[in-house]
Amino acid sequence: MNTYIKNISKTCAIMSLGLSSFAMASTQLQLHAEYAAIDRTMQTMMQAFEQGSAPTAFKVILKDTVVVGYSGKQQKVVSVSGEEWAKGFQPTPDEAERHRKYQILDITDTGAVVKVMLDYPQWLGVDYLAMTKINGQWRVVSKSWSGTPKAAK
Repeated sequence: MNTYIKNISKTCAIMSLGLSSFAMASTQLQLHAEYAAIDRTMQTMMQAFEQGSAPTAFKVILKDTVVVGYSGKQQKVVSVSGEEWAKGFQPTPDEAERHRKYQILDITDTGAVVKVMLDYPQWLGVDYLAMTKINGQWRVVSKSWSGTPKAAK
């Protein structure tokens, strides 16, 4: 077997191990006792986005949730409260063109981290939501966002 084929075989084996590790980690997350509750909370968060509904968002976020990200327009890091963030939950005419999905990245008994991927007509972004179990309910306590504007079509 020549060196090229050996290297390809090694690369494929390494990639297979990486995918297996990812699948195993994902399966272990899904087996966590809190996974279903976190997933339900995230489904509510997705509904708040889709509906443009601050009342729905407040089922998941808190008035003192911290939201932080870098604004290219303002050329600085901006930080707002959950109360300010919720003001942005408004119905949008281009909702059908907005695509969102999330992935639960890590879970402990009282904390979790979720990645939300946002593909909007004029924006491509990522939110990282830190969640904490408060009085038996999962809540978003902080959001770190980043993204880039899309070029006009």
